[in-house]
Amino acid sequence: MRRDDLDAKDRQILALLEIDGRKSTSEIARATHLSAPTVAERIARLRDIGVIKGFGVKIDASKIGLPVSAVVEFQPRVSHDEEAIAAIVSHPAVRTAYRVTGKSFLVLLVRVPTSAALQDMLAEFIRHGETRTSLILVTDAEDRPLFEDSLPTTQP
Repeated sequence: MRRDDLDAKDRQILALLEIDGRKSTSEIARATHLSAPTVAERIARLRDIGVIKGFGVKIDASKIGLPVSAVVEFQPRVSHDEEAIAAIVSHPAVRTAYRVTGKSFLVLLVRVPTSAALQDMLAEFIRHGETRTSLILVTDAEDRPLFEDSLPTTQP
């Protein structure tokens, strides 16, 4: 399924849920000019076909003691070393892991409490392969909504 395969009302519903996943079906119904049961059916269908993967909470990691974030590129010593890869991606500091093309095999987003903790984590990773690390100084965009352009317009 592609983004364009969804009708305008589905895109509006998704846009509203991306902003606030806790928004009630009645609020979404008012914004989209649909009935609440219709909105509920559409949301259920979007979940059933896998467009909506789940609902969650966004937590400010720095507010819970994880202010240091970094991008770590990892290359295992042995190509496709699944044991090393499993050890790396299961590390508690790893928030996101991508297998990528190019010089590195994995690109990781990590969160740690201090630069010393980052150094300790990298020392663990080096046992399995090579790393290249960049500290994240400022996040200019993160989890940008996919359906931002589909928000329903409010009419007075």
